[in-house]
Amino acid sequence: MENILLTGGTGNLGKTVVKVLSDAGYHLHLAVRKNVEETASTVSYYPTDLADSGQVGTFVQKVVDGGKRIQAGVFLAGGFAAGNLAKATMEDIEGMVEVNFATAFNVAQKLIAHYRTVGGGRLVFVGSKAAMDFNSASNNLAYSLSKQMLYNFSALINASEKAHGITSHILLPGTIDTETNRGFMPNADFSKWVKPEVIAGVVKDLVSGKEERAVIGF
Repeated sequence: MENILLTGGTGNLGKTVVKVLSDAGYHLHLAVRKNVEETASTVSYYPTDLADSGQVGTFVQKVVDGGKRIQAGVFLAGGFAAGNLAKATMEDIEGMVEVNFATAFNVAQKLIAHYRTVGGGRLVFVGSKAAMDFNSASNNLAYSLSKQMLYNFSALINASEKAHGITSHILLPGTIDTETNRGFMPNADFSKWVKPEVIAGVVKDLVSGKEERAVIGF
């Protein structure tokens, strides 16, 4: 059974991705904020502070102990905070960078070290379609900058790690159709939003090697 490491697996999108990958026969290793009482033969939970590099190192090491090879890392942890160019502060920016970039960077860094010893692997990040639109990104400045960092980080990995068999992929969805987002925007046209199942299907194709694109928009 192939091993997949995930962050954000208990969130709105994460639950759908976990179900799709679990149903596909993968063993999932989830970093979670606190102990999870649920048990499943194909899902393992590891309480981890993703902002703490030391805890992340322990998490990854626990997964690979016993000779396990991780085929892919899927990074779904993140958050959103509004704030335009006129109102954003450095504190806002640092907060969004920690939530959206540091949580992925810390794990990806450790996974890349693992991949170099086992002949390669895949990394899957979740960016934002809106964050890459520079005509409007300043409306949510801190959030957009943190997601742009993920985009550039993914490109950097592909440029520097190709020789080691490591590939990085970033998804750029629009608004994701979750209960939380519907609560925030009850009058929106939900038919234009991206279904979590669609994103989960692409993630499955990426970790299985059926999808090769480095940047995938929705």
